[in-house]
Amino acid sequence: MSAGGAINQPASHLGASLKDELAALREFTALLQQEQQALVAGEIDKLTPLIEEKSRLATGLNRFAEQRQRLMSAAGMPHNRAGLEAWLAGQPLTSKDRADWKLLLTLTGEAQTLNETNGKLIAMRVQHNQQALNVLLSAANQATLYGPDGQTRPTGGGHLFGKA
Repeated sequence: MSAGGAINQPASHLGASLKDELAALREFTALLQQEQQALVAGEIDKLTPLIEEKSRLATGLNRFAEQRQRLMSAAGMPHNRAGLEAWLAGQPLTSKDRADWKLLLTLTGEAQTLNETNGKLIAMRVQHNQQALNVLLSAANQATLYGPDGQTRPTGGGHLFGKA
């Protein structure tokens, strides 16, 4: 097979895989939106299954990116957006494939923004939990009383509740 044929064949494969990648990215973006809703609502119990699914989808999306990098290497192009755009401009992709690529870029930006926002929400929740824990620990350390003998003892003086 000629060098040109080797390069054009991956381009047709790329066109077919764009549809799969776009479907996976749509699913990933929807999952990030669900994660954000759970974080805002404080529904922490909903996060574990979302995190597991997010990890699975991210692995799949990484495979698509690695596949594109292999195609770019085979074409002798740099592994960046400008290199890929230049390469795509010379490939026999359909207008639908090119529209899918533009939509993929848009959704990638949306997913990145959602993921960053979710990270900030998680960081705020962790900070809030840490502050609450610090208040509780501080209160526990300061809750000391003096007994009739002048010695300190824990709050409550060792009395049992309900005992006169």
